[in-house]
Amino acid sequence: MASPLKLEQDVQGKVDSFRARIAQEAEDLVSTFFPQKLSELDSWVQELRLQDLSIIRSVPAPETPVAPDTAGDGPNRDRLPLQTQSSIKVLALPGGEGQLLRSNQHLVELIQHVKPEIELLREKCSTVRMWVQLLLPKAEDGNNFGVSIQEDTADQLWTVESTAASYLRRFSTYYNTQAKLVSKTVKYPQVEDYRRTVAEVNEKEYQSVRQILLHVRNQYATLHDVTLKNIEKIETPRSTNADNLYRGPFSTPLSFRSWLSCSGSWKAGS
Repeated sequence: MASPLKLEQDVQGKVDSFRARIAQEAEDLVSTFFPQKLSELDSWVQELRLQDLSIIRSVPAPETPVAPDTAGDGPNRDRLPLQTQSSIKVLALPGGEGQLLRSNQHLVELIQHVKPEIELLREKCSTVRMWVQLLLPKAEDGNNFGVSIQEDTADQLWTVESTAASYLRRFSTYYNTQAKLVSKTVKYPQVEDYRRTVAEVNEKEYQSVRQILLHVRNQYATLHDVTLKNIEKIETPRSTNADNLYRGPFSTPLSFRSWLSCSGSWKAGS
C-alpha cells in the first residue's frame, strides 16, 4: 500500500492557516454580513420603486463642447491655429459635427452604483463556497447525506456567482444599443419613432437594473437562510458513534454555538 502524502511542516502550517482564515471569514459573512446587506439593499430597492421615470425616459440633446481658452483674454487675444481648432471637435456622429451627445446620466449613475454590489456578491459567494468545499470529507462509501448537502450548497453558490457575472456583461449591451439608437435620432431627426425607442430602452434598462438589485438582495436572503438551516451538516457532514454519545439531538456546531445562542448561557467549548 502506498504511503500517504506528507507535507512539510511549514507548508502544512500555511495551508491550515488559510483554511482557518477562510472559515472565520465565511462564518462572519453568513452570520453578520449577509443579513446587513439584505437590509441595506432592501431599503435601496424600495427607494428606486418611487423614482420618477420621466427623467429616465429623457432623450439626450446635442451639446457643443467649449474649447479651452489658452490664448489669453480680451477682444485682442489671438485665435487658435486652424489645426488646433479642428482637433478639439467631436466628429463621432453623422450630421452632428462638433456636438456631443451625453449618456442618460441618471442611468449611468445608477449602473455605476449597482456594479460594485454585483462584484461584492460574487466575491463573498466565492469565499463561502471555498469554505464549504474545504469542509468536504474524504470520499467514502455510505453515510454521504451530509456530503450531498455540502455539494448542493457549493453548487448553489457557484450558480449565484455565474448569474452575477452575466449581470455585469449586460451593461455593455445596453450602452451599445443606446449608442446605435441615438445615432439614428441624429441622422433622422424627423423620425419620431427613433426618439420614442430611445425613451423606451432607457425605461426598460432602469427596470432591469432595479430587478438586478432585487435579485442581489434576494440572493443574500436565500444564502443566509439555506446556510443556517444546513449548518450542522455543512460543518459536520458525517456523524460518528462518538458524536452521538457526546452531542444531543439539538446540539449546534461549535463554530456557530455562541452566535446562535439567544440566552448566552453556553459558549463554544463548554
